[in-house]
Amino acid sequence: MTQKTGRHAIIEQCLADGMDYMFGNPGTVEQGFLDALRDYPQMKYILTLQESVALMMGDSYARATRKPTLVQIHSTPGLGNTIGAIYQAMRGHAPLVIIGGDAGLKYMPMQAQMYGDLVAFAEPVTKWSTMVLDSNSLLRTLRRAIKIAATPPMGPVYICLPADILDMPKKSSLPAFHPPKLFQTKPSLKMQPLLWQARRNP
Repeated sequence: MTQKTGRHAIIEQCLADGMDYMFGNPGTVEQGFLDALRDYPQMKYILTLQESVALMMGDSYARATRKPTLVQIHSTPGLGNTIGAIYQAMRGHAPLVIIGGDAGLKYMPMQAQMYGDLVAFAEPVTKWSTMVLDSNSLLRTLRRAIKIAATPPMGPVYICLPADILDMPKKSSLPAFHPPKLFQTKPSLKMQPLLWQARRNP
């Protein structure tokens, strides 16, 4: 394995927190992130043809399993495509951890073609919306997002991940977040068939 970067750190943290499925639709910014997945075969990437489909699949999986679920989307166009689906996930209290790429902090002053205030876009439809501005706070931010998503009333969170932050060497590791038993209540009988299907065919 090559030197670990922020991309590897994110995958390792998600796996430590029990998230081994990633529903997504990548863009050019996320190519390096997908390359890192080759080193983690236990992280199963579910590719969809459009971001809203990835969001809705993650929403269904989160509601069936009742645990934080990872969704990966592209930058401004990808987030725009998912806003309606994120709203439904918020109304349904689905604990989604949504990560979205961005060209990089160094390009923001240029306000190029796909520039947008991504944090502001996601704020009305999430419990928490943020952007990682320093590689030292990458895992700390991810840990906080997972905790917020999993804390009742559960709901989606959004983290914008600039490419230059993900390119930085991995600097720290944090322990897994274990939600209290209160969050892991037994599904109702009506949910059992859906839960079984989600586990067999995620």
